[in-house]
Amino acid sequence: MSIKLTPQKKQAVKAEILSLLSSLRDEIGSELVDARTAHWGQSVHDHGEEAAADLETGINLAHVSRHLKEVRECQAALSRLENGTYGICVDCGEEVELNRLAANPVSPRCLSCQAQLESDYPVAKVSSL
Repeated sequence: MSIKLTPQKKQAVKAEILSLLSSLRDEIGSELVDARTAHWGQSVHDHGEEAAADLETGINLAHVSRHLKEVRECQAALSRLENGTYGICVDCGEEVELNRLAANPVSPRCLSCQAQLESDYPVAKVSSL
């Protein structure tokens, strides 16, 4: 089972995913530069400045980690597009809702399976500062 994509639609989806991938790579580069600048930007630090720089570096690296996860999702979507399984839920094999793919073209799961995954593996709440 697979969703029917015209060659034009397949090319449009591929272009959209490649554009997203390019943006993510640019953001990763920027975040890495920002992390380095935050940590090493000043040659003299007091303890407060050092702590602030460490916090900013940690935040930047968390963003990089999130972006890398999104890069892997894009690469997986491109693979599914090429092997004919794009738009098919990786868990149940049913079609992923078209409006879901329109909103997020790298969605690997249908709404039902995604909801089940989020229920089974809830994201840990992180307390704010």
